[in-house]
Amino acid sequence: MKRVLACAVCVVGVLLSVAFPAAAEKYVIKIGNVTAPDHPLNVSFEKMAAIMNEKSGGRIEATVYPSGQLGSLRALAEGLQLGTIEMGTQSPGGLASFLPLMGVLELPYIYRNNEHVYKTVDGPIGLELNEKIREKTGIRILGYWMNLYRNTTNSKRPVVLPDDFKGLKIRVPETKTVMDTIAALGGNPVPMVFGEVYTALQQGIIDGQENPLSIIWASRLYEVQKYLSLTGHVYSPVVIMISDDFFKKLPEDLRKIVVEAFEEVRPAARKMVEDQETELVVQLREKGMEVNTVEPEAFQAKMGGVYDDFVKSVGKEAQEFIDRIKDVR
Repeated sequence: MKRVLACAVCVVGVLLSVAFPAAAEKYVIKIGNVTAPDHPLNVSFEKMAAIMNEKSGGRIEATVYPSGQLGSLRALAEGLQLGTIEMGTQSPGGLASFLPLMGVLELPYIYRNNEHVYKTVDGPIGLELNEKIREKTGIRILGYWMNLYRNTTNSKRPVVLPDDFKGLKIRVPETKTVMDTIAALGGNPVPMVFGEVYTALQQGIIDGQENPLSIIWASRLYEVQKYLSLTGHVYSPVVIMISDDFFKKLPEDLRKIVVEAFEEVRPAARKMVEDQETELVVQLREKGMEVNTVEPEAFQAKMGGVYDDFVKSVGKEAQEFIDRIKDVR
């Protein structure tokens, strides 16, 4: 009788395990971002998260945290290394604090147009840099979306020529190439986390800042800035990052879903920002900003020292990458 009961229990156990399989393991992905909820970058992250959640059948649980909720850009990169977050965004210049060569992607006036940028970051140059940063930091770069060109706002006067920068305290990210660019133009660069910029402008602690138009608009900087000068001094590819340790822990099918979700969103993410550029100039004017173009040759003529210092500090490899970027067709 004991044997019969034992067998019966075994049979019931097997039947239950078949009828009610163990719940599939869930993988939580916290996505950190410093831009406002309606910024194209955040909108694109939301689309990417939705695709991952849907295609994984709920095995991935991705949530986007905008407006610096998970920390500054540097904190996001460090969080990926520490394992406190799974995905985030940075600029190439921001990653240069971990691997100085990454700054080559944000040197002033290095690109001819949008297509030049895309071919650079999507091609062999971008892939090589991605692998270097993964080996050095444990951060895996999925690829690049875009913020487009960085332009300058301030509360004092129109900036038409480099001399107009003199005496202006301009907030910059903690990015050496951007800091050096503003200094070369005669401004006083003030490194500051982005979450503090609006208040600092409002209180007159700084005179201005420089960012792509999409960020100027989404962060409502027109409320505390009078002049917008289309300096276009640096192009900002947006780096989409994931913790390499976390990525390796994902089952192969989920890794594929993460990569495919990024690639599916990438064209729309870039187009959204491109389409906004012309519209935003009009909208910022309507908000009361005085918008002016600049003399680009005068600005470019000031950049020689920035390139020289970059090569001197990074080494011969930096010049090789500069030459390769300029040759991209």
